[in-house]
Amino acid sequence: MITEDSISFLKSIPPFQFLDSSTIKIIADNLSLEFFPKGSMILVEDGPPSDSLRIVKKGGVKIYLSSDDDMVIDFRSEGDSFGYLSLINGDKSRANIQAVEDTLCYVIPKEIILKIINTEPVFGEYFMKSFFKNYLDKTYKEMRDKNILFKEGEKLLYTTLIKDLVNKGAITAPVDTTIKDAAGIMSRHGISSIVLLDRNDIPMGIITDRDLRDKVVSKAVDTAGPVKEIMSPNLVTVDAGKTCFDALATMIKFNIHHLLVTENKKLIGVVTNHDFMILQGRSPLSILKNIDRQTNAEDLLTIYEKISYISVMLLKEGVRTNHIMRIITELNDRLLKKIIELSIEEIGNPDYSFAFFVYASEGRKEQTFKSPFHCGIMYENINSYDQKQEIEAFCSKFIRYLQSIFIKCGLPFFDIHPLGENTHIYREISEWENDIINCLNSSNRIRAFKARTLLDARTIYGNESFVTSLRDRLYKRIMKDEKFSSALYIHETKQKSPVGFFKHFVMDSNGEQTKQFNVKEKGINQIVDALRAMAIMFNIDETSTLERLDVLFRRGHIPSDLRNDIASSLEFLFHLLLQHQMIEKESHMELDDTIDPGTMSLLEKKTLKEVFQIIPVLQVTMDNAFKRLKAMA
Repeated sequence: MITEDSISFLKSIPPFQFLDSSTIKIIADNLSLEFFPKGSMILVEDGPPSDSLRIVKKGGVKIYLSSDDDMVIDFRSEGDSFGYLSLINGDKSRANIQAVEDTLCYVIPKEIILKIINTEPVFGEYFMKSFFKNYLDKTYKEMRDKNILFKEGEKLLYTTLIKDLVNKGAITAPVDTTIKDAAGIMSRHGISSIVLLDRNDIPMGIITDRDLRDKVVSKAVDTAGPVKEIMSPNLVTVDAGKTCFDALATMIKFNIHHLLVTENKKLIGVVTNHDFMILQGRSPLSILKNIDRQTNAEDLLTIYEKISYISVMLLKEGVRTNHIMRIITELNDRLLKKIIELSIEEIGNPDYSFAFFVYASEGRKEQTFKSPFHCGIMYENINSYDQKQEIEAFCSKFIRYLQSIFIKCGLPFFDIHPLGENTHIYREISEWENDIINCLNSSNRIRAFKARTLLDARTIYGNESFVTSLRDRLYKRIMKDEKFSSALYIHETKQKSPVGFFKHFVMDSNGEQTKQFNVKEKGINQIVDALRAMAIMFNIDETSTLERLDVLFRRGHIPSDLRNDIASSLEFLFHLLLQHQMIEKESHMELDDTIDPGTMSLLEKKTLKEVFQIIPVLQVTMDNAFKRLKAMA
């Protein structure tokens, strides 16, 4: 029987969302529901094929291959489907499929699926691309037969052909293209290399983003010149029929980062280190899946280091710094949420609503390799003394348990006295509000700084409205009370960024010099603090610095050119910081935020000096906005 619920459900998931209403009506007309208790086997490897396509409505299943140590291929949850391959091939089930919790599935009969495939090509294409893109079908047998000591990613290196790693054809350009035009092509396509062809379309060379950086930008080469002057003419190729291991061995042998793939001597694509990293299970998505499937804290021990590893690899591959920080934030958020969930499973859930939040760099989604951890717990205002004792007892137990997991997982410690020795990491909403306001106007610079970073709080787990409400109340109190708003405004305008360099020293406007440039204190925080102040002025709820910048621009408070300059400045400063910390990390040094200007190139110094000129313009813009608001009050 057709129900609005099933039609709505199908329209919300691929590939059904690509079908027209009449086709979805036919499917819904033939739907049935099937329930699988937790632990029950739905399909058995080498057993009878599936007689239908099942879509998980509630619950979840795991797909695995039988061996001495069962190899899990995937987990599927709400909206995911399974059984397609064995249904189409009709010979046998390729893997075991088992319910990992009580699971309810929509069931679509085989004859309906076959009919849709014949009339709606997009339907079949979706499933085939989805499965084969992840190498599931063609590697099932090889993965099972390989030595169990090899990790899953290493098995794929030996069993996956290099042609299956090529997602799209190589982007090419004539060999007489200018450097500027070649760089433009790479930028438009979002690629890290381009192959250069002669008049007969024969590959003559390759340029990469590294060539542009090392041979053009750093040496101030004229970009109007031909790209062949900077290309690498010694091309290394691999036949499409070789395995990924053969290709990787070739790249190691010749110490290259890009490898041309040919089939019948014709160029079909280019593979990079990043492609192998993803194949071997070190991509952000594989880490997310790894986090989500864990069931106890001990299984999370190695994940934090993997997050750091993937971040370093992405940085080396030239991924934009803003994207890397977003990845770090997303992975750390998911790891933290999983730790919280496991902790609450262990100690029990309280009877009162609460919010676990992060602030400072975590709240702004600007975590680097060094970022300390800042968090807090906020619970609803409680009048009853006994109830308050109960929630505080839970919070105390929860924080202690959380700290023990942090230690085991190698996570950085967090401060249990965020606003001073007399404060707690957990408290009522009103207590947080009053303490933050008091600290904002404090003569103690450290307390005032911590209070400002708490204005960047965002919820990781629990009642999100608590944090949103607190921020709204704080913003209003700050702007309503002149002493608070003036204190915040004066702090931001008093901050001065350096003005430039002299030999190996960073110089400020007073002629003072230092051999160590603190990227966060003298650069990043200047931008962060100014945009936070403007977010408070105009009641902007976003906590990310770039998101605040975009909202200020859309509302007309910051002009387009300045917005672009500030975004580029932040990108550059964070890149400097991540690059610096990556070198320290690989040298097993203690990570910090300071850079020796003597280690910077002339181009880096020039760019940084431009940033020094942009920050005061932002501060003047903030100054003018503040004065206009006061004049209107």
